[in-house]
Amino acid sequence: MFIDPPAHRSYGNGSAAHASGSAEAAADARCGAGEATIAPDGVADVDLAVLSNLDLKDRVVRLVAERARVEAEYLAALGELTSRNGAQGAAHVLRELTRMNSPQARSEARLAESLVEHDMTDTLDALAEGEIQLSHARVIARETPKKHRRSEADFLELCRAYPSDTVARHPFAYVSQQVYADLEAEAAAKGLGPIDAELELQRAERSGSMRLGTDGMWHLWVTFDFITGRHVNATIQAMVRSLRRRAQDDASGTGGVGIDADGSLSSDTEPTRRQLTADAISDLIAGTAKVRRANTSLVIIADYDTVNDRLANPRLDDGTPLSARMLAEHGVDAKVLPAMFKADWSDLALGRARNASDAQRLILAVRDGGCIGCELTSEHTQAHHIDYYENGGLTEVPNLASMCWDCHTDLHQHDRHIHTPPDGRPRLLPPEHDNSGPPARAPATARSP
Repeated sequence: MFIDPPAHRSYGNGSAAHASGSAEAAADARCGAGEATIAPDGVADVDLAVLSNLDLKDRVVRLVAERARVEAEYLAALGELTSRNGAQGAAHVLRELTRMNSPQARSEARLAESLVEHDMTDTLDALAEGEIQLSHARVIARETPKKHRRSEADFLELCRAYPSDTVARHPFAYVSQQVYADLEAEAAAKGLGPIDAELELQRAERSGSMRLGTDGMWHLWVTFDFITGRHVNATIQAMVRSLRRRAQDDASGTGGVGIDADGSLSSDTEPTRRQLTADAISDLIAGTAKVRRANTSLVIIADYDTVNDRLANPRLDDGTPLSARMLAEHGVDAKVLPAMFKADWSDLALGRARNASDAQRLILAVRDGGCIGCELTSEHTQAHHIDYYENGGLTEVPNLASMCWDCHTDLHQHDRHIHTPPDGRPRLLPPEHDNSGPPARAPATARSP
């Protein structure tokens, strides 16, 4: 059942005390009002299949808030356990008594320990109120203790307004003016600008590990700074494309071998994107595949300031700011593509050509900044025809949109729509549902773009 967040809460030193209230009375009241609830044993007391899409959506949103409340209680209790037994001791309890796997147990114990150690009670409160999600708490616990980061309150303000991946993607972009001035002064003493200092900080925090997991497979984990990460990601995605082309050639020619959902071998099953990514990383590190490595590039954008006759606002295509020093470093041997565009991005048209050109993909990276649905970086995207190609849609920039594989598939399977505002930057609209009753059960069929 959905329980309203308690009015009084205390997390001092990691301990938690919640006003219990009358859960049964709350459930009875909701049932009397005709609202669907969850029975104590966790089984839905309503047939979900008969709910309208609007009711089902409301139910999911309420349950997400309830899950956040329970997670806040869990982290508070786990934090108290770490303060008594240490993070490793708490992780041991999770493994032994809940059968949680080791990586998850360690991760959650360290998160709870950090929240308690830095007295982040406001974060636990916001989680309990359903204002943020567990992923937000992870970002706050990771970033707030670092030097030159925003305070817990500042991060909470951002987390209440944006998804956690948006906040986490560019933590330096959200540094307060006071912190920025402090960072700038310290960086100036080293001859560095603030963005250069941030790169230096991220490089100092780089880390990686590879270990045998509890599933018997090897797990590779690594963190890079924002420049190296984009280089590595672009290289991996280029290799993924090469491996996919080889798999398609093998399937159509000599007959590639794959595994069906039931575990049986199949000659017409292509590898999944995750499998191809693993193959790409393996090849880049150990040279295990016989595929020519494609040349990759890092897209850096700078505006030309005609008044001062200089380049300004250097940045990656996803908006990550760069310093003048970084622009000079990467621009020395770079291939420069000077380009001027109309307000509606209508240059570089290819008429009835099926696929976008490299130049058009570059324009899409600059214009869209990644996937228009989930903001995944541009190297993960493909050019989608807004007005479908088979319907006469032209392969020109105003009719193209950057979409990752998952969002592209979702658009076709669920008839999603794209909105193109006056600035010509398309965005994927939320799904539209008929709220009059349950949806039809007929499977959706995918269409070509």
